[in-house]
Amino acid sequence: MNAKTAKEISARLLGKRFGVVGVGNELKGDDGAGPAVAALLEAANAPFPVVNAAEVPENYGGWPGKQGLEAVVFVDAVVFDGEPGEWRIIPIEDLMRSASNTHRLSLHFSIQYLREVWRGEAILVGIRPKEMGLGEPLSPEVDAAAREVRDALLAASA
Repeated sequence: MNAKTAKEISARLLGKRFGVVGVGNELKGDDGAGPAVAALLEAANAPFPVVNAAEVPENYGGWPGKQGLEAVVFVDAVVFDGEPGEWRIIPIEDLMRSASNTHRLSLHFSIQYLREVWRGEAILVGIRPKEMGLGEPLSPEVDAAAREVRDALLAASA
């Protein structure tokens, strides 16, 4: 478990009504990390709203306001210096400059739009992918990370 990041997530979400948006393509191996976390949270009957935005996070720009949320956690596969399956909070400001994901442009603009129309906090949790081949399942490393992120988010809501 990434205890340091889990603790940071809990601190940032403390006392806030939050939701989770999974971002990614489930047909491309580890690119499906975000939707995997969303599915795990739904299976656990998470006490907060969860949506699988797949590859179109821009379609959910009004979702936080409609849900009355104070914070939204986006979960996506993000390439950064680290080992496959490592996960961390990626500064939103760095999304276009230093991190790489397959939805970088749409996610970046979705979060920018959110900041214009909603006063809550947007948090991006990136999971380092191993393989993103078409038709591949999640790698064991990313599957384990998805379960850790689920557990961290559930703990933050307690």
